Amino acid sequence: MWSMSKVSFVVITRNEEATISRRLWELRHQRLERGEARSIEIVVVDGHSTDRTLLLAVPFADALAVAGPDRAAQEDLGRRIATGAVCVVVDADTDINPWLADEAADRHLRELAVA
Repeated sequence: MWSMSKVSFVVITRNEEATISRRLWELRHQRLERGEARSIEIVVVDGHSTDRTLLLAVPFADALAVAGPDRAAQEDLGRRIATGAVCVVVDADTDINPWLADEAADRHLRELAVA
């Protein structure tokens, strides 16, 4: 069941051992006090990594899956697993804004108000 206040981050990975812990830490520690986001869900979808990416993701992820080899298959599976009303797909090597969850939830609510 999805929650209006939950933001799901679908993190696409493949051999991201060097960056995965930091990126997932940044997502897990999003600042939620400014906007509508109240909780964070992290779904990691790996593209058959041959390094320690999945092992390093375990402490941070709410769900782990393997799909691919193409990115579209990873995104599709991640979106199906995600339970938040707002779903943000990010690459594991992308710099993360500490307000990303709030900004995504606020934007989603504005779009609903217009519709």
